[in-house]
Amino acid sequence: MKSVVIHIGVGILLAVCASCTQSYPYLFLTDNCRCEEYTYRDPQQRFEILFKAEYEVDERVVTTVEIEFHNRSNDTLSLQQAYLKGTSRNVRYQYNDKWVPLPYEAIAPQGSYRTIFQGGDSEVVLDPWLKIAGERTVLEIKGLMLGEKLLEMIRVELVPVNPKLTS
Repeated sequence: MKSVVIHIGVGILLAVCASCTQSYPYLFLTDNCRCEEYTYRDPQQRFEILFKAEYEVDERVVTTVEIEFHNRSNDTLSLQQAYLKGTSRNVRYQYNDKWVPLPYEAIAPQGSYRTIFQGGDSEVVLDPWLKIAGERTVLEIKGLMLGEKLLEMIRVELVPVNPKLTS
């Protein structure tokens, strides 16, 4: 399986220890799932898209979304004209509510492809945990093609698990 990591936010890559900041999952609400992973299944069972997301809070909120495409058909699943839009209620990501191109990739029949998007809040606040309270994010993918056919837009909703509410 091929994979790629794309950073879509403000920030500098820092080398820090993994135990310094803890990550927390998002729960997907689509189809009443309330689960940490959500699989979108094409109604004709031609392809699947697995979504996972987590966030960290240090000086600001940083979110990582993993999207895994599985082509179950005999046609090519093309991301070459596809775009992703993430819309956050509280977090000011650099590309919030803007369409960002997916990697220029064609997934062969029975193939898979994984991509990771990461974005950080462009606003530093005194208590970044306040951004998590009431947060809701919508991810949308448009422009996927299966063979010569343009597929319908895919939309998933997610909310962060807030450890401050469960403790």
